[in-house]
Amino acid sequence: MTTKRFFLLAITNLLFFVYSFSQVGEQLREFSLGGNAGALYNRVSFTPTIEQTTYISYTAGVTARYMCENYMGLDCGVQLELNYMRRGWNEKAGYGRDINYFNIPFLAHLAYGKKRVKGVLNLGPEFSFLMSEKERGVSSPTVNRRRFADNKLDYGITGGLGMEVVTGIGHFIIEGRYYYALSDIYSNGKTDYYARSAHNTISVKLTYLYDILK
Repeated sequence: MTTKRFFLLAITNLLFFVYSFSQVGEQLREFSLGGNAGALYNRVSFTPTIEQTTYISYTAGVTARYMCENYMGLDCGVQLELNYMRRGWNEKAGYGRDINYFNIPFLAHLAYGKKRVKGVLNLGPEFSFLMSEKERGVSSPTVNRRRFADNKLDYGITGGLGMEVVTGIGHFIIEGRYYYALSDIYSNGKTDYYARSAHNTISVKLTYLYDILK
């Protein structure tokens, strides 16, 4: 089984898992809205390989969450985010690229624990739409100079684990998340230079949510 098929099967099974619980659990009908912000580490998987150094950037946006069911202490719901995200890479030769995206993760959300403190799991597809890109160190030797992204849509699978604290003024969530791109930045046909050029992103995010409907 290929990596892409494995991840797609995994998310399909999780969504089915949430749907199955929603047929037998206690209804919640809780809607929360808020914001998120965090730092990220990004690396692009190039084939042929390019030596890279650390690339640290940021992300921020709005978060909406709907909790629909509770089954034996497990809260089930869905979460949608609309984010601004900067990804890219730095090459050892001195060249760098910043790529700005409008980012939309659509996640199955599971939470388990006490009333005030819970462990959370988010998993689902993520789509990013390229807004702009900027080169740095253009005088450095690289095959990527003036080679801008061919694909404006970036998509893949994201998953995260975290902790949620529920207070009288809202929900505070800290989460570590990993994104694996199924798409490529550049075209990867037989006559193209790259066979693979995909984002791999690790992020740490802080989210605040306020209950609109409970």
